[in-house]
Amino acid sequence: MAPSSLTPLATNKPLSIKEIADKAKDFAWNPRIPMKVWLRTANSLNQEGRSYLEDGNLAQAYFLYMRYLTLLMDCFPTHPDAKTSEGKRTLVEVNKSLPDIATHLENIKPYIQREYEAWVASESKRKEIRRKQQADHVKPKASSLYEEHASKDPALSSSSRLLDAGDHQELAVELAQREIRRRNANRNATRIVGTDGKEEPHRRTAGFWDNWTNELAERQVEEDELFRRQLESTSRIVDGSDIDRDLESRQESRPSLVTSQGSGYNYPSISKPKPLSYEFPQSPPRHTLSPQPPRPPKEDLYRYEADHTSRNLPPELPAKELSRPKKTPLTPEISRELPTPPPKIHDEPPAPSVKQKLTFKPAAYLENGEPIRSIFLPNQLRHKFLSIASDNTRRGLEMCGILCGTAVNNALFVRCLLIPEQKCTSDTCETENEGSMLEYCMNEDLLMLGWIHTHPTQTCFMSSRDLHTQAGYQVMMPESIAIVCAPKFEPSYGIFRLTCPPGLDHILGCTQSATFHPHAVDNLYTGARRPKGHVYESDKLEFYVKDLRPGVRNSTVQHKGF
Repeated sequence: MAPSSLTPLATNKPLSIKEIADKAKDFAWNPRIPMKVWLRTANSLNQEGRSYLEDGNLAQAYFLYMRYLTLLMDCFPTHPDAKTSEGKRTLVEVNKSLPDIATHLENIKPYIQREYEAWVASESKRKEIRRKQQADHVKPKASSLYEEHASKDPALSSSSRLLDAGDHQELAVELAQREIRRRNANRNATRIVGTDGKEEPHRRTAGFWDNWTNELAERQVEEDELFRRQLESTSRIVDGSDIDRDLESRQESRPSLVTSQGSGYNYPSISKPKPLSYEFPQSPPRHTLSPQPPRPPKEDLYRYEADHTSRNLPPELPAKELSRPKKTPLTPEISRELPTPPPKIHDEPPAPSVKQKLTFKPAAYLENGEPIRSIFLPNQLRHKFLSIASDNTRRGLEMCGILCGTAVNNALFVRCLLIPEQKCTSDTCETENEGSMLEYCMNEDLLMLGWIHTHPTQTCFMSSRDLHTQAGYQVMMPESIAIVCAPKFEPSYGIFRLTCPPGLDHILGCTQSATFHPHAVDNLYTGARRPKGHVYESDKLEFYVKDLRPGVRNSTVQHKGF
């Protein structure tokens, strides 16, 4: 990993409170989208805000909480469903979260203001340096595409150690799984029993802020240690020391071959290899040299070489580990969508002294330039889903599941396959009892990151009905994905997202009511798998299955990675 990738962006200014608030309010509100979809979106915003708050990414947390507040206060009351009795009851329940949101915004605001004011104070020095460079006829460097996008992304607006998740996939998964276990332990420790006898997580906002700084400091120490270990491991692999150590350990652990009693086989003994000796024809040397002294001890090697070099004697060959040239870990080339940030200018004043947190850079950008985060998907999840859906597949019926997960360090990790109540036909699958899905996700701090469904009798593609379903997921979370499984055809599966533009805008504006209907626009969706997309499939990411269908028994089996 190149050292420059560990430093914060030199030219990336933090966003002010007003800039973040304005960006939070800048979204397309569409009252034609069903209220249940907007409620699911609001729940995701609230859960994401808490995840970023626990990560210490305060600018992004403030952005998400402000957007959540805007939905609840300004948009939901204007929705047609809000005038119904059911809609009114729903809004009363949702509005119960407003005091906690207001507390978080109030506590976050001073941190963002201090960082922004520190940047403003140092900006005058930067301007002075730029004037000096112009006076010396130094052409100012043009901003890269990466810097242009990063300057508008609240998740990258504060001092962070930015890493590419694709270059550090094992680190990303390990950090995420540790953080998920920590959050689960904290949530289980604060569960309370409700009046109906069910356990529910009790959110103590004040207690969270009392312990937040200490927990964040402990996590940053852990992240630094894991990252250091990964760099050392990569370095050993590059210079070959891990390979040498592995061969030695295999030779030492190999059992000796002996004759087995009661068997008729005698295993031959293998002698240790001996170095080959070669005899060269003697020829008179060009220069007469005095005989070389015996090889010195390892610790006296450098003193010995210095002493004998002065006598015009060839130095002894140093030991293997001392003679090996130092190599830096190899870093995969960053994709074109994410240009490498430029190196920091030495004359530039140092950034404000802020404890750096680890943040993964966006994996790609939408067609409109909006950043989208990396999604890590368990490689075995698709196979588990096909096993659950096998009975429906044999009968020619579709089936769907929800991809639920967690945001950690500005990346998304799928860790739960949620099977909802649903009505299945040969061409559609409709989820039912959306309230139970939302309740489960809220209690378990899960985000709905997309969905997966089968095409038992059709090929792998996104139908017009699928496009409208995907728009509901992607309206406020651009990273949301749709996985289509077509077991009887090749390709047997695909991971997709709507283009933006034209796909998402066109589908949200479509008023056709037929189940299947044509669209006049092409290029409505695209593949989301790497290397062109933002989805990484990981063999090491753990996940579990939660089935909400009536009469289905759930097991607590955690499907571990390889």
